[in-house]
Amino acid sequence: MSEFTHPSDEQFALVDRLFEELMVKHFEMAQLVEQYRELVESLQTSSWDIERRKLAGALPGARYHVAMTFAREQGLKIEAELKKMFPRE
Repeated sequence: MSEFTHPSDEQFALVDRLFEELMVKHFEMAQLVEQYRELVESLQTSSWDIERRKLAGALPGARYHVAMTFAREQGLKIEAELKKMFPRE
């Protein structure tokens, strides 16, 4: 069994920043989802708008997929940093 070395302030700061960036991205994604919901809801009463129907048919869209990729990669970065800070014995 190896001796535990307390992580540095820099490591904690990095993980905190990564978590904050992930939180912001999830908030942005939630805003996108709300916009998508509103669009689809509006089409329930005015489905005659061809452009909006096309847009709804292409959801969730590139912006959402890019955000999901960022969130997934950010999660992997956080996981790697935490494993360095708190290795399993």
